[in-house]
Amino acid sequence: MKSTVSRLAVAISLLASGASFASNVETINLYSGGSDNVKSTWDKVIQDFEKSHPNIKVNLEFLPSGTGGMVGADRLIASHKAGRSSGIDILEVNQSELNNILSQAGTEALVKMDEASIPNLKNVIADNAGSKGYSVPYRGTTVVLAYNQEDVKNVPTTSAELYEWIKENPQRFGYCEPGTGGACDSFLVSSVYNQLPTEAMTSSDEKWSKQWSQGFELLEELHPFMYQTANRIHYPFKNQGALDLLAIGEIDMTPMWADMVLDQKSRGLIPDTIAITQLEPAFTGSLVSIAIPQDSTKQAAAKQFVDYVVSAQAQNLFVKEQKAIPVIANSELDEDVVNSLSGLEVSEYRTYSLGNLENQLKRQWANKIAVLSK
Repeated sequence: MKSTVSRLAVAISLLASGASFASNVETINLYSGGSDNVKSTWDKVIQDFEKSHPNIKVNLEFLPSGTGGMVGADRLIASHKAGRSSGIDILEVNQSELNNILSQAGTEALVKMDEASIPNLKNVIADNAGSKGYSVPYRGTTVVLAYNQEDVKNVPTTSAELYEWIKENPQRFGYCEPGTGGACDSFLVSSVYNQLPTEAMTSSDEKWSKQWSQGFELLEELHPFMYQTANRIHYPFKNQGALDLLAIGEIDMTPMWADMVLDQKSRGLIPDTIAITQLEPAFTGSLVSIAIPQDSTKQAAAKQFVDYVVSAQAQNLFVKEQKAIPVIANSELDEDVVNSLSGLEVSEYRTYSLGNLENQLKRQWANKIAVLSK
């Protein structure tokens, strides 16, 4: 009896002091993926969020690029079709993944969001009309041409000039194996779709796959001039593999995410001589968004996290830590943070959304280009 009274007294004392019990902490699952810099930035953003929201814990489920696991969008689609919970409370999606969800699972699979539930949406200036309100953009990203200024004096300004440069400088250009890194997926998509009408790049219509031959002929033509090791053409693994080759001087040029180059350059991980430029037509970029599955039982907590992610506080972190393109006006950000984006043109995006055609494109690359190295 005394011990029961004692425990009750301790509980009353804790409540009076403002202490919170673990049972009051709600855990939400955030599904994301990509390169290491994406994960490290999410870790910092989550830590900052949890400081101001002590009753919400964010569990990051992260799938690194090229590991072959089921991405969150596929998990959500499969769970929705099977009528079971996905276990996802917040899902990071690119435009292709969002389109797949909306086409295969429908709008009922996602929570529609507005300023009433996400107040900071009023400051988001990024155009995400294709989301229909079922996702919120939180950062921009774009692929650029990364090159070593010491060795490249006549920098290509167009894709045609790049292809000529590759032929004139054998083994000095490389791109990673498509499917292992988004920057090299962009090189594949750009090389093929630069030969097609503009509308093809945002269409999942199967008719376009019948017009890929010219693009693959170009890639086959460029293949003998790619980076070699041990007297064999080699396509490195993942974005980082290609960037590492550039950093150590094995190649002079590669397509790469702008944020990866700027981030690693700022931390001294790659030489100061590495610079970036955009071609005409540009490599592809995109808005990366977050969505809330309808089957989440923790939607209120998830919306608080989404609201924080598009706040000025979090946007400063994304730019500072990841060199991401912000989705709110630069005037809302810290001056030193804005200055860190110097040299990156962010006024326009060239986006692509191919649906299932993207996977077909990568398989065709493996069947037509990768085999040439064997």
